[in-house]
Amino acid sequence: MHPNFAERLFSSLLAHPARPVLRWPDPRPGASATTLSGAELLGRVHAWQLALERAGPLPPGAPVLLAQPGSPELVAALLAVLGLGAVPVLPPAGATARQLLALLRTERIGHVATTPGARRWLAGPGRLLGYRCVAATPTAGEFSVPTPLLRPVPLGQPALVSHSSGSASGRPTAVRRSHAVLQQQHEALRRQFPPWAGQRDFPLFSNVILHNLAVGALSVVPDLAGGLARLVPGRVLAQLAAEQVQTLTGNVFYFNTLLEELRRQPATFPAVRALGVGGSPVPEQLLAALRPWFPGATLHVIYGASEAEPIAVRSVAGAALDPRRGYCVGPLVAGLRVRLGQPAPVWLPPALTPPPVGGPAPAPTVAGEILVAGPHVARPAGAPEYLTTGDHGYFDTAGQLWLVGRRGAAGLVRGVGHYQLEHYLRQLPGVDQVAARTLAGGGQFELFVVGSRPVADVRAAVAAAFGEGLLGPVRYRPRLPVDGRHFSKIRYDLLG
Repeated sequence: MHPNFAERLFSSLLAHPARPVLRWPDPRPGASATTLSGAELLGRVHAWQLALERAGPLPPGAPVLLAQPGSPELVAALLAVLGLGAVPVLPPAGATARQLLALLRTERIGHVATTPGARRWLAGPGRLLGYRCVAATPTAGEFSVPTPLLRPVPLGQPALVSHSSGSASGRPTAVRRSHAVLQQQHEALRRQFPPWAGQRDFPLFSNVILHNLAVGALSVVPDLAGGLARLVPGRVLAQLAAEQVQTLTGNVFYFNTLLEELRRQPATFPAVRALGVGGSPVPEQLLAALRPWFPGATLHVIYGASEAEPIAVRSVAGAALDPRRGYCVGPLVAGLRVRLGQPAPVWLPPALTPPPVGGPAPAPTVAGEILVAGPHVARPAGAPEYLTTGDHGYFDTAGQLWLVGRRGAAGLVRGVGHYQLEHYLRQLPGVDQVAARTLAGGGQFELFVVGSRPVADVRAAVAAAFGEGLLGPVRYRPRLPVDGRHFSKIRYDLLG
């Protein structure tokens, strides 16, 4: 195995140079999508490598900011930087100019890969701040060159710097994945979801594009011209049907938005063989609602973190699970080790905790903060072996992991986690959004609701499901704050 993860990508592209690997929609009305074969993508990678080397010294491990909109050029620039042994840096989702400036300083970035248009106005500040702006425009000659540069790197060297959603604190944090970790994350995904020849994937998550390049699957990129926040569901669904997509992944916001359009304009997608939902807790009612529109698909819940992708995967079958138990994310993926920090007894529905018939009572199920370790877990040098995910959960008797809370709102109240309460209430008619947070002292939850369900009904439903006295104040809001990456994770720190 070559120490540079780019070798895995380049060798796959070189093995089948004529095979389409990337199909990117054009945001202009009526324009055709751009389709690149392996050879064409490698030509663009080579053009970027030439441009980067012409710009000045790029030593091994040097960070390069990818100030590019989502496009084939972004993918090519990322692969080019990887191959040169430097470190591509992806800014946080929706980063402001001030955040980009801070990123340039904290990462000590000397090269910025951008578009020809942006290069003109970034070059002036670059001379003052000490970075070089680079843009690549492939010529016909460069397009025909199939072999990019590939430099060896230490396995522990960062291969990619991306950023978390910042849902707990509001501050996205840098996640540094080494070449070794990227190799192992790719292997974990390949084992969990074996690819097949001719696979057509529809990836919302950008890291899946790298994985697809490594296994030879075609990435048909969803048409999100205005970004996820301005998703036009009809356009995406038309693309999904026209491209005969076989597998797709997305988050809760994405699939809820598509479902709203499907209820207005019904359609089914029999070509889809597998569908994965992740990025935030996945409600049971969403999984049930997706089934009729994707009749031939196996549904998966994919649980992970930026530093550990994936952690657990659940193949959804049978009836919906009891939402009072929390969010079920399935068994751990192979090779991962998990501990529960500061475990405490968790409340479960009475049917799951029958009274003992003679003999001692069974030990209570405990929940705690989920700590993970393994070869595909990224952690800073010198950090503890186990990564703290910020999520709280427990294992059931079948070995499946359930989530009951998130750091910042995770205190149990009478054994109940806030996810258990939220998940149960989300299924009630008239409750559009809900967030629960432990009150000071830990004796009750305060509740924030978006919807038309009367407060008396909400209180009665909680009392019937969990027992009396669990709720403190119930506050109604026109909307709840969510993260700027997935638009699905509640920002508990901004609830007020």
